[in-house]
Amino acid sequence: MTTILDYNSLNYAAYQPKGYPVKHKRKVPFKPNVGLNPKYREIIKEIRECDSTLEGFILSADTYSELLNEAYSSNVHWSVKLEGNNLPLDEVKRLTTLFTKGDIKDEKRSGPAQEILNHLYSFFVRNLFRLPWNIETVLKAHSMLMEGTGTSESPGAFRERDAAVSDANGFEFFIACPPKHIKDEIRNLAGWLETSPYDELITSVLFFHEFESIHPFDDGNGRTGRTLFQILLQELGLKNCKLCRFEQEMLRSSEIYYNLLAYTDDSGDYEPLIMYTAESLLRAYKDAVVSFREKDHLKEMDENSRTIAKNAKSVKSFSVQDAAKWVPGLGEQTIRNRANELVTMGILEKEGKTKAMRYSFKDPFKEMKVRTKKAASTQTTFQNAAK
Repeated sequence: MTTILDYNSLNYAAYQPKGYPVKHKRKVPFKPNVGLNPKYREIIKEIRECDSTLEGFILSADTYSELLNEAYSSNVHWSVKLEGNNLPLDEVKRLTTLFTKGDIKDEKRSGPAQEILNHLYSFFVRNLFRLPWNIETVLKAHSMLMEGTGTSESPGAFRERDAAVSDANGFEFFIACPPKHIKDEIRNLAGWLETSPYDELITSVLFFHEFESIHPFDDGNGRTGRTLFQILLQELGLKNCKLCRFEQEMLRSSEIYYNLLAYTDDSGDYEPLIMYTAESLLRAYKDAVVSFREKDHLKEMDENSRTIAKNAKSVKSFSVQDAAKWVPGLGEQTIRNRANELVTMGILEKEGKTKAMRYSFKDPFKEMKVRTKKAASTQTTFQNAAK
């Protein structure tokens, strides 16, 4: 059930639990009742429009790689920084560039660096996280992110002891789900995804919050939950959210972030958390659109070249004869010239000779995708895949 609430504005800092410790509430079956600010409809509409706009830009492979690496490194940095990983952003950027170029084999990896690389690896194995999800999906994500980091005693295993989130003085802020209920609650939550009546963003926020509330692992709950959140957004339709530096918007104020999670657990009111996440995501999308628009090559092309480039993006490969169907009336030699110009611009690549020549949209991560896909098909962790 969805209720539209008439909030004039939201002061997120004002949303705090009535008292501590906040305790996880068992919700089996999981049937959240969501109240929405009328502004939400405008925000989700803008987010979808931004996602579509990002899809339409045509960039050179090198420029696309540069911007995506910026987004990847930013998101990983902010997520692991919150949990105590002190590697500076510049170092995370360096590791990201090495990783996406496939040059990481000889890199010496400490626990913090391994944690960065594990997160990057998770971005390239989307096939392991296709819906529907189940308990194994969650365990797989945790194992992938925590293996070799030295911060988790049991990567890929649910905790078997009680858990509470406390400060350095032992003051308890949150008491998590009892270990005997973890499997049942995660199974119930994953099953709910198949029948959620809500849109892609609300569904992802509700899943994320309940996952964090269950707190199924001894360590790595936040990192695993945020990774699953971003994967879920893509699975449910916002496929270009990977181009956005979302984590820095979401986690810029860790106090507000944690208070909203606690407030939601305490009150059962999801609306502030949904709005906070939606506004954070929209800001990140708008920034990404500005960055990609500045580098977009479409504005430099004639109409025929634009048509070829746009269609090339949606097919695996094409011949000059295939392209002739996209631009009727244009001669094959002219089409070949246009395609070769796009190759020179770094947008297309070509293979073969003369009549056997085929063109394809240039993917700067093609080699990395092949490597990680092979590793994923054999359930190999990143540590082994990089050797």
